[in-house]
Amino acid sequence: SAIGCHKKMAAPAPSPPPPSLIGNESENLQESLFKGDQAVLSNQDIDRILSAHLTLENRHRLAVLGVAARWRWSEELSDLEAQNTERFMQALKAAPQLTQVRYVPSLLVPERRTVPYLREAAARFQADLLLVYTAQVQTFQKNRLVGTDEVRARCVVESVLLDVRTGIVIYAASGTEGVYAKRTPGDINFGETIAKAETDSTGKALLKVAADVVAFLRNEAK
Repeated sequence: SAIGCHKKMAAPAPSPPPPSLIGNESENLQESLFKGDQAVLSNQDIDRILSAHLTLENRHRLAVLGVAARWRWSEELSDLEAQNTERFMQALKAAPQLTQVRYVPSLLVPERRTVPYLREAAARFQADLLLVYTAQVQTFQKNRLVGTDEVRARCVVESVLLDVRTGIVIYAASGTEGVYAKRTPGDINFGETIAKAETDSTGKALLKVAADVVAFLRNEAK
């Protein structure tokens, strides 16, 4: 009888796994995986920025700029705002590293408040550092049929300290303060009570930011 013979087929080799988006565990990625990112900053530019080591030894002139400044509708409120500004500047001048602290003149403030334009304005003002801040205020009102109207104002000030030469943000500080107030007989209306509370909370939040910035500069000088 004929004996059949068949060849045993070898099992197919397993296919390699698909390439991983994040690479092998041993691979240390140093470049963006998205080509469109380089239209803004090249991989080489980002690497230089992240590798940069800044010292503040020759950074002694500070320019200050508040964005989204508010218009005040009474002389008293304008005076309170001016007092806040003066206290804020005096607090910043407590940093021994700074020989000059000045507000950026309004004529130099660019219409486009982007970092490149702000940096240019500070450079024209011959400032080594630029402190940019913004203040946002929330108010919570209680209008009463009987008794005195009440308001609570909460201000959040956010700031960044920019090195004008390199364009790098070297520090960010924020401060939050709340103020509770009641309408007084001297207030023209409740709107004035609210505006005073907003101004008071803003001034206190600015002082917190100034204290943080001064502490940072002192630590950097050690």
